[in-house]
Amino acid sequence: MNYRKLLLNLGVGTLISVPVVLANGEMAKAQRRVLTIHNHTEANITELYVSPEWSRYWGDNILDRTLKPGDSATVVITGNTCEYDILARDANYEEVPPGGFGDFNICDNDHFGLTDHTMRVVQWP
Repeated sequence: MNYRKLLLNLGVGTLISVPVVLANGEMAKAQRRVLTIHNHTEANITELYVSPEWSRYWGDNILDRTLKPGDSATVVITGNTCEYDILARDANYEEVPPGGFGDFNICDNDHFGLTDHTMRVVQWP
């Protein structure tokens, strides 16, 4: 059985935003990060999923509107990790770009571009 992203689908993903007690007894605060996704494809992006790379399931769609070609969307991610998977889908439930998703460090980058062939970090002024 493929357990990838299972924790988020079961609702355990909400634990990401809850402070965690560390081994030394200190509280770790969940980090709030703002990401911008740029649609450089010819597709209307209707779904966007961002989940920790260790999670087995994607969780909920975090887009609140359709991301048309040339548009950008800003989303807020809360968690205690830097490594996240990002998946985008169009209105036909096809992955954009086709065949996969990206694994990104959102602590180092906050702008991501979708093209018809790849998802990549975008250098932003």
